[in-house]
Amino acid sequence: MSLWRAVFWSFFGVRRGRDLERDAGELNLAQVIVAGLLGALALVFTLLVLVHLVTR
Repeated sequence: MSLWRAVFWSFFGVRRGRDLERDAGELNLAQVIVAGLLGALALVFTLLVLVHLVTR
């Protein structure tokens, strides 16, 4: 669960220094890239659905 939490808070740019250092030691780059891409896709999809519902 630490991976998703790290990606989520990184999207908003609110990471504490000690959390960043801990995550850097625990996570590998491939995991972070895949989770970031999935998170970005989920964000874009959510925004598209909200815009569609509002402009209906």
